[in-house]
Amino acid sequence: MRGRLAALLVILAVAIHAPAHAQTCNAPAPVCKAADSVVMISSFDPIGSAVVIGDGLLVTNRHMVADNPAAKIRLSDGTEVEARVAPTDYPGDLVGLVAAGVTAPILSHNDNPTLETDLYVIGFDVGRDAVRVYAPGRLIVERATTPLARLHHDARSLPGNSGGALVDSDGRLVGIVASGGEGRNEAIAISELSRLRAATAPEKVEASQLIGRAYVRCVEALDSVRSSRGPLTDDISIQIESACLATSNRQLLDEAGKVFGTRRDLPRALKMLEASYRMDPNAPNTLISLAVTYHIAGQFRNEIPLLYRMLEFMPGDPQVLRLALQAGVWGGDQALAHRAMKTIETELPQMAPPARRFYDDPPPPPKLN
Repeated sequence: MRGRLAALLVILAVAIHAPAHAQTCNAPAPVCKAADSVVMISSFDPIGSAVVIGDGLLVTNRHMVADNPAAKIRLSDGTEVEARVAPTDYPGDLVGLVAAGVTAPILSHNDNPTLETDLYVIGFDVGRDAVRVYAPGRLIVERATTPLARLHHDARSLPGNSGGALVDSDGRLVGIVASGGEGRNEAIAISELSRLRAATAPEKVEASQLIGRAYVRCVEALDSVRSSRGPLTDDISIQIESACLATSNRQLLDEAGKVFGTRRDLPRALKMLEASYRMDPNAPNTLISLAVTYHIAGQFRNEIPLLYRMLEFMPGDPQVLRLALQAGVWGGDQALAHRAMKTIETELPQMAPPARRFYDDPPPPPKLN
């Protein structure tokens, strides 16, 4: 995003004019073929990906373009094409691009991936200067039923993949890559394309610009404070809060929550993270961030339901188990503390001695400053 623009412009200058290198693909043949439908793009975020979904039509993330009216596309032969951003008031992290003459095989869809479906990310790899198929993974948890819920998976993904394709082993499009981190990656379900199309029209220009400007304000405000320390001014706090909420982008709400949390503005941190949780109650990254913030705030009883949920699909995660042990003891849920202690002793013996000392003789909960 803009805070990283200067560093990435050099990469972009090389990438946008150089033809892509041939890449070895070790995935199933339909997955390798699906890579023909993914291209590199540049707009508000200088390097990302997009997927061809029709003759001259592509889809990418809203956070890739923000309020820009256009994006540059680099085809596999190095040709550079300008695309127009299709105005939309769709509230999720998707937007359409129109680029006459851009064609590619149109991928069929898999609207109902299961926890057993093998998934592959296809996106632009900055280091290799080419679209690449990454190592496979699977869904971490079933998709929630809330309107903006995402697919959460552990298929390998790197910066530059945003807007790329998440496909199954048959090369069918499952989702559009959105974000991730620490092995917990996210995609927008491909079923959301119908909602995007219904919300896209020429008369949506003003509404589309308002959403895009919220992205710009949120991203630039977050970038402006990451390298600073100490309390935030009221003006910057209000800007982060209002702009990031206006994006309806759960990733940005999580980032805002973390920024407020590191500055010990716990009420605002919880406001951002609770809004994110309402959007997608199955989002692992949100669940962890919200649980940690409740923990710091000493709100252990609010934290406990989140920990039970995470233990269903992240049963061996060290951070979740540590939080569950402490919150169970300090929040008065002995069953949770006992479950965490037994799992630590069985699965993570290196954590067991200090965990056992805490369990047997717990100190009082830390006091807020």
